[in-house]
Parts: sequence; structure tokens; C-alpha cells
Amino acid sequence: MKNNYEAALEPLTELDVSAYGYELIREIVLPDILGPEHSSMMYWAGKRLARKFPLQSWEEIPAFFEKAGWGTLTNTGSKKQELEFELEGPLVSSRLKHQKEPCFQLEAGFIAEQIQLMNDQIAESYEQVKKRADKVVLTVKWDMKDPV
Repeated sequence: MKNNYEAALEPLTELDVSAYGYELIREIVLPDILGPEHSSMMYWAGKRLARKFPLQSWEEIPAFFEKAGWGTLTNTGSKKQELEFELEGPLVSSRLKHQKEPCFQLEAGFIAEQIQLMNDQIAESYEQVKKRADKVVLTVKWDMKDPV
């Protein structure tokens, strides 16, 4: 069953949007509006977005990333209290190539909150930009002793 947000956005899934327009908003407009704290604010925006689009398992997260146009997300490892993902794709490559300090905090916050909602444990995520490898590593960690 779709929530109100998904239902409202469903007609848009068939539309193609200009990557140029998307990046203008994300990389120019939002940092201008949010100011020097835009990176941390994007992390919290990602967490709020996850609350509006809750997923049932971490295996569903890559499909959401594809649908949102954020890139190809691949799970590259899991430990007892940690998941690691790699994010790649044309927009990711473009940001890595053309921006001095690319920001993937929206994606990091989204993943952290999804895992937190699924595990009922406080979760945090951080990004590691790998420019030479043309990808971003997103690591999510949680502590079983730190319930929500």
C-alpha cells in the first residue's frame, strides 16, 4: 500500500527530468538557501525523507535510489552492526569530476534513517568520496545497546 507521498509522486515516475535542472537545484539553489551548514542539513533532510518513504528491508534501498535518480547503490558488505554500500552512476561521476567537495549527505541521511527504522536502533551513516574509483562509499553503523 502506498502512502500519500508515494501516491502523489506516482504519476511522475514516467517522466524524464533534465539532470541539468536537477543538479541546479541540488548543487546551486539548496546550498545558497541553506548556507554554510547545507551539508548537515541535507543529512537531516535525507532522514526526514526516509520517514516519509519507509522501506521494509535494506534490500529495497537500491531500488529507491534508482527511482529517485540518485544512482546505482550496491551493498558491498555487512557486519553485525554495519552495512556498506557503493553509490555510482552518471550524476555521481559528474559531481565527483566537477565539484571540489561533492556532497552525498542526503543519501547518507536517507540510508541511516531507513536502517534506524528497520532495526529500532540509533543508526548513523557517513560518506567516503572515492574520486579515483568514481564512486562514493556509504557506511551505516548502529549500536544494539542504543535503542530508539
